Amino acid sequence: MRLFSNIISFLFHPLLMVTYGIVLALTFTYLAIYPPTMKLLIAGGTFVSTAIIPAIFIWLMIKSGAAVDIELSDRRERVVPYLIFITSIMVCTFFLYKMMMPFWLLSMLIGACFALIFALCINFFWKISAHAIGIGGLLGGIMGVARIHMINPYWAFIVLFVIAGLVGTSRIFLKRHTPMQVYTGFCLGFMCTFVASLLSYIYLFI
Repeated sequence: MRLFSNIISFLFHPLLMVTYGIVLALTFTYLAIYPPTMKLLIAGGTFVSTAIIPAIFIWLMIKSGAAVDIELSDRRERVVPYLIFITSIMVCTFFLYKMMMPFWLLSMLIGACFALIFALCINFFWKISAHAIGIGGLLGGIMGVARIHMINPYWAFIVLFVIAGLVGTSRIFLKRHTPMQVYTGFCLGFMCTFVASLLSYIYLFI
């Protein structure tokens, strides 16, 4: 069970959630008409800016002794990684803007930034689950896109809710977070990206 929990935590690490969201958007929305080379450039740029670069910074923190482990178990060690991740998502947003991605997609990233800013503020006095924020944000973004395009990918919702349950259970089983820290993280991530998507929809008619 511990091995399974670690695998789930790795596969759905917060640094991977933005990339998963972009890949899903490029696969299941009208963005699927883009040529493969364009999709690879967009997904690759997203992966490098929001996963590889932040991961390198975290690794350097561990090597320098600024962090004890890759899980950043001590909440005081999470301040710099949060700032790095927020910056990386802002850079990714600018990159996608230059790639002429639609506003509703950019708004999801802006919503993710707000979720991380709120998490950073909460982190000063309470440890919140970044994994739960990530999977909650992904689910909120997908629901927002479904609302904008008037579609109902119920199978995707079912799969993501199951994954969210596995991620939350894994974090609790590994004793990385309490149930309340997981629930709060999920709600924070979900609300920020979902609300951002609704606001982007309203923006289209202003």
